[in-house]
Amino acid sequence: MTDDFQVVKTKRSRKVKSRGGCTGACPEAVTQSFQEIDITRTLQKITESRNDLTSSEFYTLVTDLITKVLHSEGDDKDTKIPRSEVICYGLGNFSECIIARYQLCLLMALREHLKIVASDCHLYDPKFRAGEIDILSEMGFRVIDKNEEGKRPCAVDTKTLFYMPHCGKSLCNNLLWANWDRQRLANMVVIGNSFSSILDNTPGRLLEETGGYIQRLHPYCTEVPLPTTFKFTDIFNDTSIHSFPANKLQNAPEELWDSPSEPHYEDDDVEFISNKLPT
Repeated sequence: MTDDFQVVKTKRSRKVKSRGGCTGACPEAVTQSFQEIDITRTLQKITESRNDLTSSEFYTLVTDLITKVLHSEGDDKDTKIPRSEVICYGLGNFSECIIARYQLCLLMALREHLKIVASDCHLYDPKFRAGEIDILSEMGFRVIDKNEEGKRPCAVDTKTLFYMPHCGKSLCNNLLWANWDRQRLANMVVIGNSFSSILDNTPGRLLEETGGYIQRLHPYCTEVPLPTTFKFTDIFNDTSIHSFPANKLQNAPEELWDSPSEPHYEDDDVEFISNKLPT
């Protein structure tokens, strides 16, 4: 990583809807249209946060959990983790928000722990600023250049880890719809808001509209909550590792897979950022 970064000014002025993460919750957040990013200072903060995270009991527990989940059922514990890729949505402005910064640090550490090559790690958030994209690219991440709305089919020959810290249920709902197939789902792992909490805390009619695929798949999902031992309780709270074991999916009725309809959301859905241009 080079050391000759300078303060970068980005002129991207974009209004985005709140959908969790750091929006309105981070005292460091800045909302001006013209914002400056001190890249050298941001990199220093990332290094400090990562060292803090990886030296914690929380990190040791998380790496153990995710390693177990990524092993296929029946694998010997000494077999290598299958080739994996990572897709990260909704990270937020890590240059200014401590929540997003620690979430990025966990992603960085997991990438190293799982030995995932840089070209297989992709990130997108419509709130990323130019300087943040420069930092991610310098770290070896691939920044997705368009809003996929979570509708990305995963590969059928690799494990895909979707990292979606504090993302709204609509985005996760889209992800499940795009992979509504036994083989694809069996190759997916989702780290994000607890499906169980979503079902418990969302009224029935709203759940059907914004999380219908989460609701249908929940009986065939294995959910492992992240530990609650990290010193900052609002960074990884209510977050779980979700997997979809092949043997559970085989028990699902055939009609569950028939003609899944693409989800659509109201324009006032504050959890979801559409790729439609404003009119």
